[in-house]
Amino acid sequence: MKKVSLALVMVAAMMIAACSNSGAPVTNKEQNTAKQADKVEPVAITRIINTVMGEVEVPTEPQRVVVDWDLGHIVALGIEPVGASKTTLDFGLLLKQFITDKTEEIGRDGQVSYEKVLELNPDLIITWNREQVSEYAKIAPTVVFETKKYANMHEQLRGMGEILNRQAEADKWLAEFDERIAKAKEKIKEAIPSGATFSIIDAATLKDAIVVGEATERGGLAAYQALGLTPQEKVKTELIDKGESRAEVSWEAINQFAGDYIFLITQGEDVKPELPSTWNSLEAVKNGNVMELYMKEFFVGDPVSTLYQAEIMADKIVAVAKEKK
Repeated sequence: MKKVSLALVMVAAMMIAACSNSGAPVTNKEQNTAKQADKVEPVAITRIINTVMGEVEVPTEPQRVVVDWDLGHIVALGIEPVGASKTTLDFGLLLKQFITDKTEEIGRDGQVSYEKVLELNPDLIITWNREQVSEYAKIAPTVVFETKKYANMHEQLRGMGEILNRQAEADKWLAEFDERIAKAKEKIKEAIPSGATFSIIDAATLKDAIVVGEATERGGLAAYQALGLTPQEKVKTELIDKGESRAEVSWEAINQFAGDYIFLITQGEDVKPELPSTWNSLEAVKNGNVMELYMKEFFVGDPVSTLYQAEIMADKIVAVAKEKK
């Protein structure tokens, strides 16, 4: 019985000690750990970026983007917007492969429906138009993206990467772009004679012709910046050197801007342009050096469209060369 009693006494003592320890003060190490836990910074859900309109607070990881013009810059970075202008959706045909029913029309360029934009509940709006910022900003954080601010398309995409916090995606996409453009340039290297000149002429838009410079539209970037094709002399001096994106030229004077090769922009096979007799007198026409481009594939000049346009142009140049063999 004495052994049993002693055992009971020892158990009771251990229970008392355990109760006492539960109220013991926290050690310095434990206090420091607790303080560190309290100081853990929450993940930022917004950030401040510099824009042409000043500092703007934007989502760190935007999920619902509305863009009223530069659709191709968005999809190049792996984002499909919830809203885009009908103009770019209609005339950015080469972007269609990246667009699903998730992207809804918000109206034509310059005629955007603010009610529709509001309905889409965006967390970021990207616009080209400074005059629309005040209305857009009532709906969501708004950034003005101006392509003319950037020296070239690479800088454009990196600029959009900064807005969307997708700088790594921009660099990766541009690396692939450079690789594919290099292949396109290699294809045409042996297809054209040294010093051959090029013109882009739009016969689909106006009664008169539109001669295209190194513009973010109608294939100008693809031809002169991406592929490095040599512009016809007057195209260079009157448009490119002066920073003009295009010029309206009468068909009677089109020979002054006609290169050895001509890319002719039309509305497609179903709508052939009515070209005057002066057209047939051009050397490029006589030599079979005219290559037709479809307006809805070549109207916009974003990075994605420019890449595909350059590849299409390269294929057409090679095809013309093969026909002459």
